[in-house]
Amino acid sequence: MPTTSDLRPTLGGRAAGVIGLLAALGICGVSASQAAVASGVLGTAGKLTVSECHSGSGGHGGSRHCYGTFHPAGAGDSDGLSSDPHARVDTREAGPGDTLQVRKGSGGYVVAGLGSAWSLIAFAFLGLLIGSAALPVTASGVLLGRGTGQDIFATVRGTRLAWIAKRLALLSTAAIAISAYLAWLF
Repeated sequence: MPTTSDLRPTLGGRAAGVIGLLAALGICGVSASQAAVASGVLGTAGKLTVSECHSGSGGHGGSRHCYGTFHPAGAGDSDGLSSDPHARVDTREAGPGDTLQVRKGSGGYVVAGLGSAWSLIAFAFLGLLIGSAALPVTASGVLLGRGTGQDIFATVRGTRLAWIAKRLALLSTAAIAISAYLAWLF
């Protein structure tokens, strides 16, 4: 098993860390943006009349993709808002013939409501949790290999970065749990 002194920073290690940070920021940003749409802060309110649904990957607990026509709230002939006959929303509760309250944002359609918003906030904190793991990898430049899982963090142990990464991981984990509970409540 390699020791801490055997671990050397590599370009591949830094690249893997940067890719992890970018993925974390992407998950966090997209989820937070969609949460703002679901909560009503952003986006266009309307109704989606479901015409068909298909199960996504993930088995029984996975998402379902429902397709239908989106009608913006308050849409008239002269205000420039138009229907979208090819709208798609991910939901487990809908079936053909149902009408859903949705909001249209830059990332697509989301079911409007606090339950949906809190579940998306949980995903945003998941992005932060991934980022807390990618920070030490980026800083140390050490790419994970066999038997080095514990040793990689030894290279940053006791540093300010380790303190930040640990606090970010703890905060994110707690926030995911709270957000998931609130999503379940609403």
